[in-house]
Amino acid sequence: MIKILIVEDELIIAEDIRNMLSSIGYEVIDVAMDFDDAIAILEKQKPDLILLDVNLNSHKDGIDLAELINEKYKIPFIFTTSYSDSATLNRAKNTHPVNYLVKPFKKEQLYSTIEMSLHAVSNSEHEAPTENDAFVIKDALFLKDKFKYTKLNISDILWIKSDGNYLEIQTTKKEELIRATLSNFIDRLNSDLFFRTHKSYIVNLDYLTKIETNYVTIVASKIPISKNYYDELLKKLNVV
Repeated sequence: MIKILIVEDELIIAEDIRNMLSSIGYEVIDVAMDFDDAIAILEKQKPDLILLDVNLNSHKDGIDLAELINEKYKIPFIFTTSYSDSATLNRAKNTHPVNYLVKPFKKEQLYSTIEMSLHAVSNSEHEAPTENDAFVIKDALFLKDKFKYTKLNISDILWIKSDGNYLEIQTTKKEELIRATLSNFIDRLNSDLFFRTHKSYIVNLDYLTKIETNYVTIVASKIPISKNYYDELLKKLNVV
């Protein structure tokens, strides 16, 4: 589930946003009322996205907070504000938000803005276009689930199997199916954790328990490995 931090100095508005987010399947990790509250939360938790009010009633406003987020936390944020004048917009643009949402807004507007923003973040981190069913942001895979995206930690993936135009993703808890090709997908993972053992398989080396000539064992499951990938894996693991 996608985790969101709300930074909003009006309690009633903050609770309204929280309720909207919860009703469409997002997890609100917390609500910060000002600059200092937000920093205290970010020091302990890492949301996937921040909804950030421009006008905070504190010694620093939302744009000041955005500058610090860019510098220290590297978390994408959407500005939410009642102010849409050119001066405010120009100042806000310099912090490179992934989107800008003018209050008051409806649940449908909030949902579409978040979804488009997640795609924008993904596209900015990869030169190739994202797949329709999934995209990667940092250490997480976001899977299309009906009308929203759910979050899967990449470290929880055991292996990935290609099946035509689809990929079967086996995790520590369950299996997922997405529309994508194996070659493009392994590039998106951008992680030393994963290794291609076969034209149809990628495995997570953190779960590697055994290496044989024709198979590797991931936890308790045997995954085929081709000769050229076998030799490459031995070199990668420094096995003599």
